[in-house]
Amino acid sequence: MFLPLVDGQELAKQYFRRAIDLGRLSHAYVLSGPEGTGKKLFARELAKALICSVGTPCGACPTCHQIDHGNHPSVNFYGPADGKSLIDIDTVRAFCERTHYRSSQLQIDVLEEAHLLNEPAANALLKTLEEPPEKVVLILTAQSTGSLLPTIVSRCHRIPFVRSKAPGSPLSPEQRALLLEVFLPGFFARNDPREWLESISPDPLDPLKSEHARGGGARGSLRRLLDSLVEEWRSKISALTLPDLDSLHSGTEAVLQLRQDLEHNVHPDLVLERLLRTFLEKGLPPG
Repeated sequence: MFLPLVDGQELAKQYFRRAIDLGRLSHAYVLSGPEGTGKKLFARELAKALICSVGTPCGACPTCHQIDHGNHPSVNFYGPADGKSLIDIDTVRAFCERTHYRSSQLQIDVLEEAHLLNEPAANALLKTLEEPPEKVVLILTAQSTGSLLPTIVSRCHRIPFVRSKAPGSPLSPEQRALLLEVFLPGFFARNDPREWLESISPDPLDPLKSEHARGGGARGSLRRLLDSLVEEWRSKISALTLPDLDSLHSGTEAVLQLRQDLEHNVHPDLVLERLLRTFLEKGLPPG
């Protein structure tokens, strides 16, 4: 079993299982998701999967024991220094210097809580991401990619983490058909985005009630649609090849960021506009 100690996160497990099997690991990843979704545990177990002396994350060999106890020379964790609320440039310099240590073994360096990088630290990290050393895998964990420099995000593969029990349900055939209309010529000329949203994710309660008493109006419809998209895409992982998985990860990360924006009171019309743009830019939802 791949990463047996990690609860859930099947999308991330499937992605890395295939990347390892095909020898197509990237030099840098961002594991992004809410607090409590197991990003640090996943990074540790992934390190075991990559360098376990038995060939799998057995958890019993000397290599796995060293990683568990934080004293393996090729696996290093960094984060905010004690007593500091942000990650400063000194921490990032130590992180970057470590990546340039020469070793015959693959090295895994993890920077936790990367959303807490201050500006000088973020710029220092960017230099290493732009010219990554050989035989090094860099892993950043963050609550979202929205607080990271776009140039940092663009140089990493984004792996979204979600809570074990997603609040949504997969899309219905009718919803899938309405989603695919976005790709037809003239969609924006023929449709009002708010009306399209209401048709694809209607309020489940009495439409004559006030917005507060019903499902939240446009904000509630968007919340239901975003949750359903995440659940829909999670259900597709077993049938996808690696390139499609990469696209799916990227799209899911974008949807999760929009879900967070919605909860932070970004206007629903703006969130809906960004969602439709995400569909067109990434060719999603997949069929």
